[in-house]
Amino acid sequence: MTKEETVLLKGVALLMMLGCHLGSGFGINFIHIGGIPLYDIINRIDVPVQIFTILGGYGLFYVFQKGDKHHLSRILKLYLHYWVIISIFVTIGHFIGDSSKYPGSIKDIILNYSSFYSSWNYECWFLFPYSLLSLSYPFLFKQMSRLKARNVCLITFVIFLISGLLISKLGVQYKTSSPALYNLLYLGSLLFPFSLGAMLKRTELFSKLNMLVAKTTYGKILVFTVLVILSVVKYYIPSALFSPFYAIAFIISFVLLSQGKANIPILSVIGHHSMNIWMIHTWFLYYLFSSFIAGSNMYF
Repeated sequence: MTKEETVLLKGVALLMMLGCHLGSGFGINFIHIGGIPLYDIINRIDVPVQIFTILGGYGLFYVFQKGDKHHLSRILKLYLHYWVIISIFVTIGHFIGDSSKYPGSIKDIILNYSSFYSSWNYECWFLFPYSLLSLSYPFLFKQMSRLKARNVCLITFVIFLISGLLISKLGVQYKTSSPALYNLLYLGSLLFPFSLGAMLKRTELFSKLNMLVAKTTYGKILVFTVLVILSVVKYYIPSALFSPFYAIAFIISFVLLSQGKANIPILSVIGHHSMNIWMIHTWFLYYLFSSFIAGSNMYF
């Protein structure tokens, strides 16, 4: 998987997220496929978190193999972007939104700036557990290197399964009552797709599959057919349990179909700025300018 393919996949994941948030949040349903609103299809098959996490695991295992020493600076850069974004929007929110919420108490400020609990912008929940994975990857990958790839996947899948069951049982209220438990469980749920990405790089599966597709008659047609079938399955079984498997199948299919030749400038631009867009878009959609966005629906 090339760096440009990674960027394009981030762009695809971000569009999945935007399509879901715009459609389900504001009823933008002017596009239908077979009588089904496009946003409903996107909502059922979108896996942006899993795609980002798999790509993160893949990329970090690559730099781990190269003996990378700059993971702290990457996390700091990510947080600097986050701090600038929330500082701007919280300031705006103080004057045009709820001044009691923006910025709130000293505790609220500390929790939000650390991203330990994102009460200002809930969609930034991903930042803290992902940052923990990014900080600890040298240790994690060193331990994983002692195990066979399939055992790594099995162990982290069990952790993912237990975390998912606990998240489902505890319900949404634990997010506010126990943010420490919330982050621990989401860390467990992200570890599996993160490890899938790492093992994808460790086993060099792309090289093997590329050779197989190249040798097989109608190889790309077969790959595309499998992706369509899996997408249909994901639509009718929108379970979080299936999401990491669908996400990695989507990534593999995308790479095998593109063969390093995909060139989609707009997707590339979105991919390069995907994390910033992730941290910004819901300020417009949900928190500060939702009435303006909803009011614009009359034009769709």
